[in-house]
Amino acid sequence: MSAVAHWSSYPAAGDRLLSFIGIEIHWAILQYVLGLPFMTFIALLLYLRSKDRAWMRFARTLAKGFVIVFAVGAATGTTVEFGLVLLWPNLTEAAGRYIYFPLYAEIFAFLMEVVFLYMLWYGWNKLPPKALAAVAFLGFLGAWYSASMILSVNSYMVAPTGIEPAYKPSGVYLYSQGYPKIQVYMPKDLVPLLNVTALQKVAHVDILGVYGDSVKVAIPARVVQELVREAWSGAKLQDSVLVHFVNKTTVQHLTLAQVQALAAKLGVPAASLAGTKSPVEMLLSIPVKNVLDYILITTVKHIGYMSITFKSPVYPATLMHTIGSALTVSGFTVLAGYALRLLRMPKDADPEYKRYIEKAFKFAAIFAAIAIAYQGFIAGHEMGRAIAYWNPEKFAAIEGTSEHILSLSKLLHTDKIMPLIAYGSLSAKLPSYDKIPVNYCKCSLTGAPNIPDCRPPIIIHYLYYTKIGLAILIGLYGLIVALIVIRNRLGIVDKVLNMVGIRGELPSRFWLMLAPIAAFVAQLVSTLGWAVREIGRKPWTIYGVMTVDVARTVNPAPTWQLALIAIFLVSISLGLIYAVYKILWVPGKPRPR
Repeated sequence: MSAVAHWSSYPAAGDRLLSFIGIEIHWAILQYVLGLPFMTFIALLLYLRSKDRAWMRFARTLAKGFVIVFAVGAATGTTVEFGLVLLWPNLTEAAGRYIYFPLYAEIFAFLMEVVFLYMLWYGWNKLPPKALAAVAFLGFLGAWYSASMILSVNSYMVAPTGIEPAYKPSGVYLYSQGYPKIQVYMPKDLVPLLNVTALQKVAHVDILGVYGDSVKVAIPARVVQELVREAWSGAKLQDSVLVHFVNKTTVQHLTLAQVQALAAKLGVPAASLAGTKSPVEMLLSIPVKNVLDYILITTVKHIGYMSITFKSPVYPATLMHTIGSALTVSGFTVLAGYALRLLRMPKDADPEYKRYIEKAFKFAAIFAAIAIAYQGFIAGHEMGRAIAYWNPEKFAAIEGTSEHILSLSKLLHTDKIMPLIAYGSLSAKLPSYDKIPVNYCKCSLTGAPNIPDCRPPIIIHYLYYTKIGLAILIGLYGLIVALIVIRNRLGIVDKVLNMVGIRGELPSRFWLMLAPIAAFVAQLVSTLGWAVREIGRKPWTIYGVMTVDVARTVNPAPTWQLALIAIFLVSISLGLIYAVYKILWVPGKPRPR
């Protein structure tokens, strides 16, 4: 099976592709919402230090770009939100029920963005420079605050709080012991009703300790996802995987009144249990969703409803990596804009205008070089380490550790140093994609769900290495351009550039013409990175908890409707590009003296 066929064999291929297109378009715009206000703030600080009007002009141009992309970003964000609700209603319900806080808090972040964005723009000629800098600071802080809320939820979907991975860097695979596992807090009043010995021996459930009114346990992801599947399909305990572990002896000694009291605690109306003749029959007629809800609410209460998503083990690296991507794309895009201005600079252009363009270009060159260095050597490294440890299946797919494909990592011999990069030791071993059980997410006690392969699609290996290759190219380009613009400040840099034939304080026409290509590649690298993250999470929507076939709508749209919506989303992107051209590019053209 080819890599593309492997990816498309997972459930809901059309819905997944449409969601990716919508989210990616929103992310392509959102990067500028995160990057441009930060660059505006830096430009205003440079003005306050030097009182050079060129920096104020540069800051205003960046703020204008921020206004444009924010307006369209708000529209695409609303579109994405409706898409998630309509295509993945069960996922949305679960998020709203258990991990709602960051999504709620994001509303205030959005309001913060709106207030300070328009205060910045409409108060430009009314507020003193220091006040503008303060507003710009609050503006980018609001944008980063908003991103931090959304990314906490996405991080939880990638690696939920309490996840226990199924692989150790020493080369030990734990799938046969029920891993990966999810830590949850089981209410004490449910524990006596279950056969704990059977849970430990048959289902590989670990008892981790008693915490107040709950018992902390680690449940295999295959059992958790099966309970989630049963819950959202309306199953009752009598049809559930839990029926194998109900302690019927204990239940039989309960009175009907005691079971009714437990049912009331589970949110089950007494009328729905009418007609049951024994405590066992009454208990088994309780919906799985009510039992699961009781367990999850208890778990969220213990971990913290305001902090559960922020405790995802991949969240810090995700936040670093995402902001780094936004700054990199913004830096290279601004660099491209001013490179085009330099290429089209008329000979009789106003000297002040020319000085402003050159200053802005040099700033963008240095900013882009710093951003991509941070992204590659710090944020990207931390993101890779987090995925390697907490999601080894995805890491195995990324590195292409399979004997059945053309592995680029083996071809390039990066597999030799990757253990050191990922795990900090050359003696560590990379997880083998072939040794990961195809059915590791399937619960054998109830039959296999509609998932052909539980492992992430192997196509992400090629997406990832394409991304890395392109990132290295634009990183080298950014370094060269940055060295050219700072050559006068560092004598050794000037000597090296002269030795290789690069002269002048500004890049030659050749290097300037590469800037728009570098900006496009930066966006492409970001897109590929997001594709690796999202496609690599499949077949899960929430890793170890909910699979895509459970999360999706029961009434999926036909292919032609999905294609129509995709065309609409792409049209929005083209409209944004045209708006930037008309509103930002055309008015800024130089006027002859």
